[in-house]
Amino acid sequence: MSKGTADLPTRQSPGRAVLRILAGLLALALLAAVLLWFSFPSLAPWAARFLLADDVRLEVSGRPTWRDGHLRLPEITLWRSHCRWINAEHPDISRHEGIWRINLRQITLDTRCPSSSAAPEGGDPLSQLTTLPAIDLHLDRLVVLPWQEQGGQVSLSHRQDDTRLSFIGKQLALDLRLNDRVVSIEDIRINGVPMQPELHLQGRIELASTPELGVDKGKVNSQVSLKDGTLLDVSLAWQQRQGVLTITDNRMAITLARLPWIINGNDLRIEGGNWRWPYLTAPLSGGMSLTLSNWLSGIDTMGISARVNMLSQGLRGKANAVLAVGPGPLSITDNQLDLRLTGRANHDDLSVNIALPARLEGPLTSPRLAMLPGALVRLVGQVSDVLDIDNARLPLAGVKLTSQGIDGRLQAILAAANPQSGRLKLHLDGRASQFLPDKGTWRWRYWGGGELKPINGAWTLDGRGSWIDDTVSLTELNGRLNSLHYGLISARRPALSLKTPFHWRRSAANPSLSGEVRLAAGRIDIERAGHLDNPTINLRIFGRDPQWFNWSGKLQAGEVGPVTLSGRWDGSRLRGQAWWPRQSLRAFQPLLNPDLAITLDEGEFYAQTAFSAAPGQGLLAGGHGVVRNGDLWLGDTRLSGVDLTLSYRLADEQWQLGPHQPLSLHIDKVATPVALNQVNIAVKGYYPFSHQRPLVLTRLDTHMLGGQVSLTPLSLPQQAAAILSIDSIEMSELITALKPKQLAISGRVSGQLPIDFNSPQGYVRNGWVANDNLMALRLDRQFADAIAGKNMAAGLAIDWLRYMEITRSRATIDVSRAGELVLKAQVNGTNPQINAKRAVTLNYRHQENIFMLWQSLRFGGTLEQTVEKQASVPGGPQGDTH
Repeated sequence: MSKGTADLPTRQSPGRAVLRILAGLLALALLAAVLLWFSFPSLAPWAARFLLADDVRLEVSGRPTWRDGHLRLPEITLWRSHCRWINAEHPDISRHEGIWRINLRQITLDTRCPSSSAAPEGGDPLSQLTTLPAIDLHLDRLVVLPWQEQGGQVSLSHRQDDTRLSFIGKQLALDLRLNDRVVSIEDIRINGVPMQPELHLQGRIELASTPELGVDKGKVNSQVSLKDGTLLDVSLAWQQRQGVLTITDNRMAITLARLPWIINGNDLRIEGGNWRWPYLTAPLSGGMSLTLSNWLSGIDTMGISARVNMLSQGLRGKANAVLAVGPGPLSITDNQLDLRLTGRANHDDLSVNIALPARLEGPLTSPRLAMLPGALVRLVGQVSDVLDIDNARLPLAGVKLTSQGIDGRLQAILAAANPQSGRLKLHLDGRASQFLPDKGTWRWRYWGGGELKPINGAWTLDGRGSWIDDTVSLTELNGRLNSLHYGLISARRPALSLKTPFHWRRSAANPSLSGEVRLAAGRIDIERAGHLDNPTINLRIFGRDPQWFNWSGKLQAGEVGPVTLSGRWDGSRLRGQAWWPRQSLRAFQPLLNPDLAITLDEGEFYAQTAFSAAPGQGLLAGGHGVVRNGDLWLGDTRLSGVDLTLSYRLADEQWQLGPHQPLSLHIDKVATPVALNQVNIAVKGYYPFSHQRPLVLTRLDTHMLGGQVSLTPLSLPQQAAAILSIDSIEMSELITALKPKQLAISGRVSGQLPIDFNSPQGYVRNGWVANDNLMALRLDRQFADAIAGKNMAAGLAIDWLRYMEITRSRATIDVSRAGELVLKAQVNGTNPQINAKRAVTLNYRHQENIFMLWQSLRFGGTLEQTVEKQASVPGGPQGDTH
């Protein structure tokens, strides 16, 4: 190569120049991208101004990022005036197989922001929708203020003419499909009411060809289930600007509601609507009319006017109640819409008179219903079999109802009657603050009075209480009765008061009831028994609720007690037990009927009883009592060493003694002119007694006069004669007890006296007494001499009786129903001092009223008079010699 060739300039190839140009353009693009990335927070809002309405502006919180094929945008916010309208958190955009996928964590939409003043651009949104590329949009949570609790998950899928939208929230779920101009409602599930089944909607909506015409026609169906399982079909059908909402019960072929509606200009009207509800014992029906004016312009400019009436019928005739709403505007932020519910509703024998002027106030998101002056509800009639209302008044003026509860003064005045207990009148006056059952605060005071016919008493009542959240408290209670008569019990001036406040916690997880009351009375009298002085019962209540609780306490009445009490109430029956401690027998002296003439002295007593009481049943009781080593006086007679074991039941005001083992009474000694030792008595049966339920003296025996006396079972009322047996009585002991001065008798006798209180012939028929062995009769010498001195013949006869050995004696005894005792006796014997071989026979007859028992027991004096009388008769006693 020549030297000149080396000095020529080098020529560049075309490819290298292109590369340089491309590199420059790439550098410029990278530089532009970097500039756009850095200026994105300010550039994006500036560019959005050309696409958004004048009163809407865009705000971004940072710069976008790119990672693994995903474009992640910063938080984006749209502001409308000074209101944060829409906020999107961290959109994530990617593209896979020709489908754009957009994921967002949350979008928040505030409907309280003012609407845009800019007019929307023309065009058909549906035709524009078809120009969109294939998109899958997933939103973890959509929040619409102020209903943030109703938020949920949103999914949107778009493929040319097919668009699907789904939403899943706590109370609402929907699945919609748009194909061409037909919206198919695959499913809408609504569960906005706790404890109610879900509401499902299905249907089809055809959209008009132009946006101005809106919906062309459509129909939406649903089924609603009532609590009893009845299915109701709900149908909303329309074509262009009119339609009808229908609710039917296909099982009964009944149309429950038919509400025809029409859109006239800017007004939506329901005219000639009617409804009925046949599922009550007294079916209800009525009509409805409604006008929503300017309803397409937004709720802030919409007005409402409505009228709904309800027809009812009961035993008091037909009645009509009318609810009138408006006319007036509705507003999202502030309302002053008048409402008025007036008229009457009848059901069975109950009639409710209503006059409730009210006003809907405040924003629709948290409305407030304020009762105006004159608001009053009155009730008259029979609520149930146990309550007949003469007049019940509920003044409601000034009361306000909100979603948070009731605020204001709550009053009630009730005058009513109960067929069993009598008339009553109660007043309630209190104040509530955001009160709903188990939420908020309600404090009250109450007073009143009435009758209690079952106990023949009149009562008064007053006190204070509250209901704060889930706790109902009774802080003051003063109840008084002028008297109480229930069954066998009568109480003077009984009173009820609180020792500690009552608290009823209504929590479903941990309910409780606690408190302590004091029951006191001036005195309690027990029919056919005694009384208790100043009885006081302190009772502690603890349990679940007023329908189920336990109780325990102490009873003190003078020296009686303290008696330990416990029991429970199950909502229908009161049950209890009582334990008497061991204490002196004297303490129970007031419990004995004074007519019994019993005076308690020594010994101890203890007992246990159980009882129950329920409406229509009265008082049931059962238990046992024990007396040990008792010492008491029965009139002028002293009883020592008394042991008593008593078991009993009480039902239908009748006592049952010894339901398992007979009442057992043992007495060591009864100090009477004729002493009784080792007395044993056993009783079982009923008191008061009857033929179906007799009282039976199953055992009576005692040692007396050196022998024994016993009685076979005696039933009251008597069904068979009872035999009083006298076994080997020593007559000398009887004479010693009676202390006659004119004669003395020794020897033993036995006998039987049939006792029959029902026999028309007499209480005792053909009773007899006879000697067991040889007996001796000795007359007082001065007595015999006095008789002999009066008459010689009598003197001869009396000589045979001065001393007589009785070989045989027998007497018959009869007692009439008038109480007349007739005793016929024959005595056979000899006088060994005169002639041991000559028989002497003495016959005498004695008659006396047995009711004068003590005088008739003076057998010695009667016999003396008989001997004196027979000795004065010519011939005197008959003597035969064998």
